[in-house]
Amino acid sequence: MLANLFLPLSSLGIITPFVAIVVACVLFARHRNRVEPARQVSVFGFILAMVVCGAIGGFVGLLIGIGAACPDKGNLCGLWGFLVTAPLFAALGIVLAGVGISLIPARTGPDE
Repeated sequence: MLANLFLPLSSLGIITPFVAIVVACVLFARHRNRVEPARQVSVFGFILAMVVCGAIGGFVGLLIGIGAACPDKGNLCGLWGFLVTAPLFAALGIVLAGVGISLIPARTGPDE
């Protein structure tokens, strides 16, 4: 079954990190428009969060993909991890970083 899904999912794996970066940037722009400047996350902090969450997600996806595809010890079984699950999990990590930053609430009450 995994062999039949490899080509479409690897194509999806190539596209999803780019889509995730665009989605995270839109969420960051939403954050910058809602939160006052004193409490905004800096661009450097946002990029750092995207890189760290994407790298952690990609590494976890790599381990899961290799573990799922390699019990049979087939030829090139590790490619499933590198081309399918690692990019998908990295994209998930990037989007979650953007969602986390966009969920910082705007201050609505008076300063005390």
